[in-house]
Amino acid sequence: MHTFSRADFERFGQLYDIEFRFPAIQGDTSADDHIVARGEVTEHSLASGFRFTFSSLQVLEAYESVSCGHAPLLALIVLDGTVELTLGSVEHVLTPGTAVSMQLHPDYPLQAYQPAQKHLEIVALAFDPRGASLGHVSPSLHGLTTLPRVPLRKWDVPVALKELLQTYAGLTMTGVQKDLVLEGLALQLAGLGLGGEEHESPHVPVVPVQQRQRLELVRQHLEFTPDHHHTLKDLADMAAMSPSGLRAKFRAMYGVPVFDYRRKCRLRLAKHYLEQGFSVEQSANKLGYTHATNFSTAFRREFGFSPRQCTVGH
Repeated sequence: MHTFSRADFERFGQLYDIEFRFPAIQGDTSADDHIVARGEVTEHSLASGFRFTFSSLQVLEAYESVSCGHAPLLALIVLDGTVELTLGSVEHVLTPGTAVSMQLHPDYPLQAYQPAQKHLEIVALAFDPRGASLGHVSPSLHGLTTLPRVPLRKWDVPVALKELLQTYAGLTMTGVQKDLVLEGLALQLAGLGLGGEEHESPHVPVVPVQQRQRLELVRQHLEFTPDHHHTLKDLADMAAMSPSGLRAKFRAMYGVPVFDYRRKCRLRLAKHYLEQGFSVEQSANKLGYTHATNFSTAFRREFGFSPRQCTVGH
């Protein structure tokens, strides 16, 4: 079993564009040797461009990470323990047997919080064709290189696959045999992580594929930056459509008007602020509401309870 200090985490972060934060020892420049975790971390890079990272740790000090790198597809699978993830206004708590998949991009940093816990076991799978050593990406993986932005998607790991991942550490395979098994696992996880088009309505086929990809960029932009000022013209320019075309096609694609979707994203972010201890007035101001009463009305309509109920206990 290895020990991992703050300096060890920071060296790992430099390799993969991850910033680590340690709330209990933040600002203490003499704490580089402070032990944060014990356990094992192993990596396996495959010729196809997939990279596995298996982590089995006892987390002694809670830590945060902010990933600012790039990967067309990233999947995080929790086999044991708890991880809290935030991407824009989207938050998920991962427990054993759950996973998330997304497209990692520097514009939308992925934040993760790992509380102190006896056993945290995580599998991270990243795919980037730039890491492929075969000279080209296999045809079955080519679609991953041209994906529109993949939203943060939570999903359940099939029991059989979870058990296989858990027993990986005990496997004695080496060389080509190990690579083939890991390639198979990577393809299964990638397929499950992409999932279906959850946001689409039954009328989506009337929207051409290229327009659907641009609409998804707009949706993601609204979801990740709900506190920004968005105009219909700016969003239409992003989608390379007229304002009327964006309104019609966004509703056909997602079943909700574009600014109703933005409002929902704003209110989800406001709920997060309230749960973090900000007042109703502060949360309203952060989201651009001029009057807290208008914010409270919209919040109650969306969630069925008043924003002040979120502040109880803070």
